[in-house]
Amino acid sequence: MNAAAKVIHQSNFFSGRFADIRLSKTLLLQLVLLFSVLISALAVVYTTNLHRLTFSQLQRAEQNMHQLQLQWGQLLLEQASLATPARVQQLASEKLQMRLPVDKQTYILHAQ
Repeated sequence: MNAAAKVIHQSNFFSGRFADIRLSKTLLLQLVLLFSVLISALAVVYTTNLHRLTFSQLQRAEQNMHQLQLQWGQLLLEQASLATPARVQQLASEKLQMRLPVDKQTYILHAQ
């Protein structure tokens, strides 16, 4: 048997007598350090998962923003095409029966 196996075999921890375990200062320090390492490892896993979730939300928000910007650009183009003078004149003549005045209907006022 090697030295490590002898220590494991002779220790109270593996012989089934948990009541006889005496906590020395070094064993207590080792246990505290072990629990500290485990807690910090769990904290790293938790923050990594939280970061991934937050980053995926950010990507979805940026994708949504990009689609809204595209839609806004399309709406501006549509507004510009609907507000052209030719379209306004066509709608005025068709729907409102408006027409351009002839010269006899036009009066020029001179301010004095």
